[in-house]
Amino acid sequence: MISLIAVAAVVMLYAVAGVMALTTGRAVPWQRGYILRPRLWGCGALAFAAGLALARYGATVRDLTDPDLVFACSLIMLISGGVLQYVGQRVGRLRV
Repeated sequence: MISLIAVAAVVMLYAVAGVMALTTGRAVPWQRGYILRPRLWGCGALAFAAGLALARYGATVRDLTDPDLVFACSLIMLISGGVLQYVGQRVGRLRV
């Protein structure tokens, strides 16, 4: 039960940060020095949050779904969200 609440909190944080980046075009305050393209980073954050929620759903509900298919879809969403977030950040620059 505790892990469900923790994952739900992380998913909500990522989803809110992604929606904020998509709607306003501004990065979250703790990432402002790193993010070059906030809308792209926001799409990645939403995909990552959806993949994390799907992975947790697949681990919790086993009777209604095929676990291998759910895990594969969530893994694809997690990787694509991470790649989009990486591309949206500045590469090779340190925050000063």
